[in-house]
Amino acid sequence: MGASPHRHHFSSQPLPLLAKRIFTCALYALLPLALLHYLFFSPLLVPPPLAVNSSPSPLHGAEEQQRGVKTSVARKAAPAARCDYSVGEWVRSAAGPRYNGTSCGATIKDGQNCMAHGRPDTGYLYWRWRPRACALPPFAPAEFLELVRGRHVAFVGDSLARNQCESLVCLLTSEFPAELVRGSGDGDEERKFRRWLFRSHNATVSVFWSPFLVNGTEKSSSTAGGGLDHNRLYFDQTDERWAAELHGIDVVVLSIGHWFLHPAMYYERGEVIGCHHCPEPNRTETGFFGVFRLAVKNALRDIITRAARSSPTARSEKLAVVTTFSPAHFEGDWDSRDACPRAEPYAPGEKEVSYMDREMWRAEAEEVAAAAADARVRGSHVAVEALQVTELAALRADAHPGPYMIAFPFAGGEKARVPNDCVHWCLPGPIDTWNEILLQLVKRWRDAASTTR
Repeated sequence: MGASPHRHHFSSQPLPLLAKRIFTCALYALLPLALLHYLFFSPLLVPPPLAVNSSPSPLHGAEEQQRGVKTSVARKAAPAARCDYSVGEWVRSAAGPRYNGTSCGATIKDGQNCMAHGRPDTGYLYWRWRPRACALPPFAPAEFLELVRGRHVAFVGDSLARNQCESLVCLLTSEFPAELVRGSGDGDEERKFRRWLFRSHNATVSVFWSPFLVNGTEKSSSTAGGGLDHNRLYFDQTDERWAAELHGIDVVVLSIGHWFLHPAMYYERGEVIGCHHCPEPNRTETGFFGVFRLAVKNALRDIITRAARSSPTARSEKLAVVTTFSPAHFEGDWDSRDACPRAEPYAPGEKEVSYMDREMWRAEAEEVAAAAADARVRGSHVAVEALQVTELAALRADAHPGPYMIAFPFAGGEKARVPNDCVHWCLPGPIDTWNEILLQLVKRWRDAASTTR
């Protein structure tokens, strides 16, 4: 369809009038055809073919070897597709979990080891999340560890960050051994800062306790000894217990929320900027939505700033993930016999995400989008993603420890009152799905990074 190499010479004699008209009409008829040809057949507009992850056939092995470099480049140019994993439904699955309360018992916090604590039903284990727009593959330990070979994955936040971290470690150790190299004690304080090493891939997984992400003083579980009955948060100070180690962290997963619901005073540069359930007199209630957003914003900004300051010789590519708010499911009193009694997930549309949960989710999603744009502008080599679990978690009121946060709570007979945990998740359980999505985010990050090299 290109121009002919031979130049056409038209006679300089004037064409008859009829010939001119025919020539003009022909031109007008050809113009739309040419435009259609450009739109549908231009190589700039034809979508690239789907990459096929398969081995070369024996009949074409030599040809594939000759084209090996070109094939590799083509695959690198197609990072994993984006998907909205937050929209979908839970469907029954015959496949059980990759681990259980015995095979990973040393990793799981006792209160979330529902099997070991005698929960009699197991139906909550046989559901899989099916996103509406795409597929979510089962968790693949070998793939995850290969993606983070020689790297450090850190979970930072409150006890739900720890819940997700322990889920990931259990999923990985279903195929590869892990060595606990930090935090080997059994007490809660020791479990707040733990680290596992997967020597098979020289990969590290850590958890850092930081329920506000910024510096803060936590309220005491008991005020009898004069402990604080409220939290104090300092928004001009990053919590260095995790931030000081950012230079050696490649994937950081932030997860906070529930600690912001407690009474608190908020400070910045020595001045009170607000309070929730104000514990001091003559203070005006500001609520927690704004400061929750500020905590996420400041943490992401600090990750980006420190990465931008890193030495050019240091490994500066990072992935920052925010796991969005995971709703609680208390029905009635926290210590009633059936505080979270459901035995099956809610069906889509059966239960709406509450206003508070949606606002927390929205704040995190918006701050992630703003931070991702900021990282690109500043050239900090930090990818920022939201792991949006709020909606899919809201449907799983059936999978909390409930009364089985205590071992065999009804061994001595039925009780009218018993403590319940309707916040954290049984392990194994639906929080394993969080890490199935995390695997896809890590894969997309590594694919995108390979295209820039």
